[in-house]
Amino acid sequence: MKKILLAGTMLAALGASAFAADKVVVGYGTGATQLPFFVALEQGLFEKHDIEIEGAVIPVNSNLQSSLVANQIDAAAVMLAVEGMAGNYVKPGSINYISLNAQSDNHRMEQFVVREGVDVKTLADFKGKKLVTAPGVGNATLAKAALTAAGLQEGDYVLDQLDTGQHINVLKSGQYDGAYTLEPNATIMNEEGVAHTLKAGIVASVVLGDPKANAYMGGGAISAKFLKERPEVAKRYMAAWDEAIDFIHEKPEEARKALLKYTPISEEIVQKVPLVLFSKLSDVSEEDIDNFQKYIDFSVQIGTIPGAVDVRPFIVK
Repeated sequence: MKKILLAGTMLAALGASAFAADKVVVGYGTGATQLPFFVALEQGLFEKHDIEIEGAVIPVNSNLQSSLVANQIDAAAVMLAVEGMAGNYVKPGSINYISLNAQSDNHRMEQFVVREGVDVKTLADFKGKKLVTAPGVGNATLAKAALTAAGLQEGDYVLDQLDTGQHINVLKSGQYDGAYTLEPNATIMNEEGVAHTLKAGIVASVVLGDPKANAYMGGGAISAKFLKERPEVAKRYMAAWDEAIDFIHEKPEEARKALLKYTPISEEIVQKVPLVLFSKLSDVSEEDIDNFQKYIDFSVQIGTIPGAVDVRPFIVK
């Protein structure tokens, strides 16, 4: 009892604020691209930097974007570049990237899959087929762009948007012939024999002309209010984030285990799920930023973003 009283006396003397963790509200989904957030939680990295996390599951990127722009949340575990830069076009500086994620044929995320039993060997064979895509204007537009590059026109196929958590079920039931889906769905479908991957590295192929190029098209982000009004807390949050990315690079097998708690990935396949290239901003090169800009310019060109946006002012360094 005396020890407890002593601790309380010391706390009062030093000031409660010195020990109180700063709360940060983070919006996140249940995909493999959220891994730095999951690792930081599981490895106690936020606590290490005196950060208390209040998580909010927001699986649809358009809702995540509006929440960040309106300062309803402080950070997003992953903000797709299309939604992020569209938000910055309307309200400059409202969405600021603290890390970048690259996708390619080597670092798989988005990919077209074909339901088993459906005779489709190329994207052009989707003519007359029913497809489902991950929701959001960015995903739908890229799916259409890849199909257009394969020689198909809108009307040659059906493309419906549906939460990725339902993709496996609608393919199993035969409602759709294929999907433009994300990880971990693609790996689960392949492992369960529901569907097989037809083409990966879609963004790298369509935008950069090389399926193995690093297409930077998203990353961890924070709000303008968080960055401006609580810069010291934001700095500690970013430090925890960088340490999580280091952990992923140094101990990928251990890091992947965090997916078991926050995603539908089973223990049997967790080590098989491909990961995007998670990059700390200190490791991002000018070429990487140029590739990020090319993706945004492409999105402007096809009308997904209403006007030109320079990505550099919205990358926190």
